[in-house]
Amino acid sequence: MSRGNSRERARMMAALGAEVVLVDQMPGSVPGQVSGADLALVEERAREVTAARGAFRADQFARAGNWRAQMGMAREMWAQTHGQLEGFVDFVGSGGTFAGVARALKELEPEIRCFVVEPEGAAVLAGHPLTSPDHPIQGGGYAMPDLAFLRGMRADGYIQVSGDEAVAAARMLATKEGIFGGYSSGANLAAAIKALRGEMKGKTVAMVVCDSGLKYLSTELWPELEGCA
Repeated sequence: MSRGNSRERARMMAALGAEVVLVDQMPGSVPGQVSGADLALVEERAREVTAARGAFRADQFARAGNWRAQMGMAREMWAQTHGQLEGFVDFVGSGGTFAGVARALKELEPEIRCFVVEPEGAAVLAGHPLTSPDHPIQGGGYAMPDLAFLRGMRADGYIQVSGDEAVAAARMLATKEGIFGGYSSGANLAAAIKALRGEMKGKTVAMVVCDSGLKYLSTELWPELEGCA
């Protein structure tokens, strides 16, 4: 994994018994801001390790088990909203969650609107120029225009969120709802709010809380925690 990711991620995997191979970022890259170029270095190292050890690689960007596993979650969303779900937003990393959930939801209701969420300045899937590859939203927005899982898929819309919006939404999710999510969860909430204030006003929109805020205690997502004993 890239050294640009929060150190809690590596420590958590090591605690579970994994050998963690950390890969330096590209020269000039900022810790906490992993770009597509940084991921390319991780990809190169992962291939080397796989070949050297004759290993099986659970590649989340290439193995279809990623998006297929998300289809069940879409059906849960549908059941829990009693078939009244009208929209879905997802901050794209590998594209697996969006691909799996959108496919399953479209099977249940073709008119449901599924939105791809990207960082401001790195919305390449929406066709925008790349101006901020070093955005602070960890967990996605890698500015990779050709994601395997999204080939042949059409999003119903695209929403961009800033780093500040994602952080503010993640903090609000924690303090108002008691849901301790990370950057990408904040990005999803910020995007859902934008959708509900716009074309999805008055409708029901689903999002995913992608991971735990515990992975980001050392980052600026929770700066007020610095100095806590």
